[in-house]
Amino acid sequence: MRDRVVITGFGCVSSLGVGTAAFVDGLLAGRSGIAPITSFSTEGCRSHTAALLRDFDPSRFLEPLKLRRVDEVGRLALAACRLAIDDARLPTKTDGVGVVMGTATSGLHSTLSHLRSLTEGGPAAVPALGFSNTVGNAAASLCAIEFGLRGPNITFAQKQASSLAAIAYAARALEDGRISAFLTGGFDDFEEQFFRVHDRLRVLARASTDGGEEASRPFDRRRNGFVLGAGGHVVVLETATSAGARGATVYGEVLGLGTGASESALNGWPADGAGIARTMRAALDEAGLEPAHVDVVFASANSSRGLDHAEASALEAVFGPSAVPVVSLKGAIGEHGAAGAAALTAALLCPRRGQVPPTLGSSEPDPACRVDISVAARPARGPVALINATAAGGSHYTLAVKALPQD
Repeated sequence: MRDRVVITGFGCVSSLGVGTAAFVDGLLAGRSGIAPITSFSTEGCRSHTAALLRDFDPSRFLEPLKLRRVDEVGRLALAACRLAIDDARLPTKTDGVGVVMGTATSGLHSTLSHLRSLTEGGPAAVPALGFSNTVGNAAASLCAIEFGLRGPNITFAQKQASSLAAIAYAARALEDGRISAFLTGGFDDFEEQFFRVHDRLRVLARASTDGGEEASRPFDRRRNGFVLGAGGHVVVLETATSAGARGATVYGEVLGLGTGASESALNGWPADGAGIARTMRAALDEAGLEPAHVDVVFASANSSRGLDHAEASALEAVFGPSAVPVVSLKGAIGEHGAAGAAALTAALLCPRRGQVPPTLGSSEPDPACRVDISVAARPARGPVALINATAAGGSHYTLAVKALPQD
C-alpha cells in the first residue's frame, strides 16, 4: 500500500518579501511584486518591469566566505531551503532526505560571467572559483552539501513548469517508498541579458498603444505578454509515516497528480486546451475526485494570449464555464520556474486564513476566457485545490492537494 504524501514546511523568498508571512500577507492584500527595473538598464527595450526579489539579504543565510563562492541562484536556493527546513523542523545530515528542484536559470549568472571573461580576456581571464556554479544542478547540489542531505539529488529544467515537475517527481518517489522526505520546489533569478533576450523575442508585457500600462494581466482582454519574475519557493514533502513519527505539523496532503503534453512550437504555447484538460482529469482520477469536489484552481495563465485562452478552454471543458474559482498568481509575482511551487504554497496556506488570493491585473476579463476570477481576495470555498503548470513547448503538470486546518 502506498504511503500518503504530506507537506510539512515552506520556504519563500519572493518579490513580496522573505518568508511565508510576507508572501501570504502580500497575496491576500492584493499587493504586486511587479515594478520598474532599477537593477540594470532597460534602455532600448519594449518592456521595463519585472517582479524582482524584495528585502532579500543573502548574508542573513550565508557566511561571507560562502557568499563569495555561490552565485545569485545558489544563494536564493540556500535561503529558501533554510527557511523550509526551519519551518518543518526537518532533521539534516541524513541519508533519509533528498533534494529535487526545478529551475530555468540555475547557472545563468555564472555562465554569462564566464563567457564574458572568455570573450574579453581569453582563457586566462576566466576565474576558476565560480566554474562549478555554471552547472545546471549546482544550486540543488549546494543545498544538499550545506545541509548534509544525502538522498537523491535531481534538478528539473522544464522552463515555466520546472518546480511543479520537481514536486511531481518527489511525490511519486515518496509514494513508492524510495525515501522518506524531500526538499522540493524551485528557484529562478535573471539578469540583464536574459531579460533582453525575452524582450527581443517579444513575449514580455508592454505598454499598449492606447496608453495602457505595462502589466501582467492573466485572462484579461488587454493582455499582451508575461512579466518575468524571480523567487525561491521550497516545500518539505514527506510520507505521512515520516511526519507522524517525528510529530511534524502537516499543512496539507497531495491527493493526485497528472502529467501530459500538447503539440506546440519549441517555445510556443499550445494551440488548444485539450492537453491541459487531459492532465487535469488525470490528477482528478488519481485523487478519486469529481470536478465538483475542487474548490479552487491555481492556473498557469501568465498573461500570454495563447496560453491563457488554451487554459481557459481546458477549465471550461473540465468544470464548465465559470464553474470553479480560478486564481493566477502571475499578476503579482510574474512568470518563472518557481511559480508552481509558489501556487502550492498559496493553495495550502491561504485557506488557513479563510481566503483565496486575487488575480491581479484582470479587471477587464476576456469574454473568450470563461473563467471565474476576482481582482480581490474572497472567501475560500473549501480545502481542495488543483495547481496547473504549463511550460512553453507544451509540457503540462497538475497537482491535486488538500489544505488541512490549523490546529
